[in-house]
This record gives sequence, structure tokens and C-alpha cells, in this order.
Amino acid sequence: MQTSLLDTVGTREGDYGVIGRLTLTPGDGSATSYRTVAPGEFTINVNRYFDDDPFNYLLKAPVGLLPGGLTSIGVSGDVDSWDFNYGGPNYRYDNPYGDYAQYFGQNLQEFEVAPDGTRTLRVNYDYTHGVSTRTQPLADGNSLATTLLYDIGLSYVSMGEWSWRVVDLNGTAAGDFGDLLFVNGDRTPATGIPVSGTAVYDARSLVLLSSEGTAGIPFTLTADFGQRTMSALIEQDYRYDPTRPVSADPILGIHVSGAAAFSNNGLFDIPLTGSANYSYNNAVETPVSEPVTGAMNGAFFGPQAQQVGGVFSIDRAGGTLLMQDAFVGRQRGP
Repeated sequence: MQTSLLDTVGTREGDYGVIGRLTLTPGDGSATSYRTVAPGEFTINVNRYFDDDPFNYLLKAPVGLLPGGLTSIGVSGDVDSWDFNYGGPNYRYDNPYGDYAQYFGQNLQEFEVAPDGTRTLRVNYDYTHGVSTRTQPLADGNSLATTLLYDIGLSYVSMGEWSWRVVDLNGTAAGDFGDLLFVNGDRTPATGIPVSGTAVYDARSLVLLSSEGTAGIPFTLTADFGQRTMSALIEQDYRYDPTRPVSADPILGIHVSGAAAFSNNGLFDIPLTGSANYSYNNAVETPVSEPVTGAMNGAFFGPQAQQVGGVFSIDRAGGTLLMQDAFVGRQRGP
């Protein structure tokens, strides 16, 4: 008789440099800026006091990027949950909802264990993004409202979106706004990157909608370790969803690809070209296809490049940003 085993792998605490994209909107009415962050420019510290406590997250930044002269902002992460094999033959019913406590920085996996001890990874279901918020006073009498949307991602790399906004006593916008899309985790050492062969990575983004209307666009990356190159392909058709209001976020059409060399330490910066069907909302009519360019910045994660993570952006031909997101991916199995 097979039994079911739940493992917690990839639990991470400590300081991690991030790969990310920064959006800054000054409160004085100046234009919004978008850019890729420099290596080490932002770091995230993840810690907790006891094993059953939620994690605490601290975003550290250089002087001048956060409002009020701050160089760090923090939130405490709530417990998330993940359903395993919901409705399946080995559905675990340890509580009325069948959920398990899960934290940012953890990856839960369920295995079927045969009598001889052989373990087979089962399919995981229903992971929900976690959101933590905090409001702290600033010296000028306003406050800083902070939100961290996080996704534990994979066993070696997580992704998230950290945003902050200056607000007055009524919660109304009263100053600068910032947003950081990011990934962080255990980078692959140079000696751990294979020197031959190829690998396909099945990836998903953080917030852009898939063709099913769920958070996260699926796409693929392919590493050629012998040639030291990485290529990316995002292919998704625009789709109107009649079950959602017109004001809802759209399911965008994205058809972009690109390839570039990766560095000795596993970083890659891929130029993207192609077309997009872009709309501001859930429009009935498919938007006209337009040429786009962009970039995908990322790296290998895990002891032997088992996973990847990074950020990407897609712009109109004139340079106007259309979309940006974070992503994680794992090597496709046999």
C-alpha cells in the first residue's frame, strides 16, 4: 500500500539580492520611470523567530529610492496554504479544508511512497498568492502604505511584487509611489552550471493573466549549455472573457521571442521582439496586433541550474511600456 508524504524543501532565511524591475512615480507630477535594478541595489532579508512563526520581510534600498529618507521597509508574512491532490485518491484531510501552512521562502511537495521506499512526486494543486500590508508614519505627518504580494514560486527561487505609496491620514495618495517586481533565491554557482547539453524550462509569470484568466502567463526558456545561450518564447493569444466585467484586467495577446548568451555566473539579458494585442481592459474586440520590443533579465537558481527566475518588460515601438512581470521556471522532466 502506498502512503503519502509531505516534504518542506527550500526554506530560506537570510539576505538575498534581487533581480527586479523598478517603477517610480514622483508625487510632484513628474513622469513615471521604469528600469531594471542593478545587481545588489535592492536586497530582501527573510527571517523568523520561531519555526511556527510567519516570516518577516525587510526590503533594503539605497538612499533616495524610498520615500521619507527611508532605506528599508518591512512587512510580516501571513501563513498561506496549498491544497494537495484535492479530490484525488490520496487527498489529505488533516483539517476541514485540506490545507497546509506554507510560508514565503518554502516549497511544499507531496510524494507517493511505495512499500520499498520509492518516492514519486505527485501533482500539486491550488497555490494562492499571499499578500501582506503595513502602514508606518513618516516625519512629514503622512504615512507610507506598503504591500508585498508574494509567491513561493519554486524550491530555489521565489517571486513577488513590493509596492509602496505615500498617503495622508485619510489614506489618499499624497506623494511618491514605487513598485518593485522581483525574484530572489539560491543562485546557481558558476561551477554548478552544466557545460554541455540543453534544458527546457517551463516558466510562469506572477501577475499577468494566462489564457485561462488565472494569474501567471506560462512560457518556455531553453538553455544551450554547450553554446552558453538562453532563449525565450512567450506565445499567448488575446482572449475576451465574457464571465468578467469589461473593466477587468485583460488576457493579453503576447507573441515575443529572443536569445542571448548567459554569463559565467548564470545571468542572462535577452532582447525580445515580436507583436502584442494590447488592451487596457477586458475588451470584446481583439486589439490590433502591433510590433513590440522588450527585454528579459534573469539567472539560474539551484545547485545545478535546475530552475530559473527573472523579470521581463515589453514596450511599444516608440518605447512606451506595455507590460512587465516577474517569473520563475523549472527544468522540464523526462
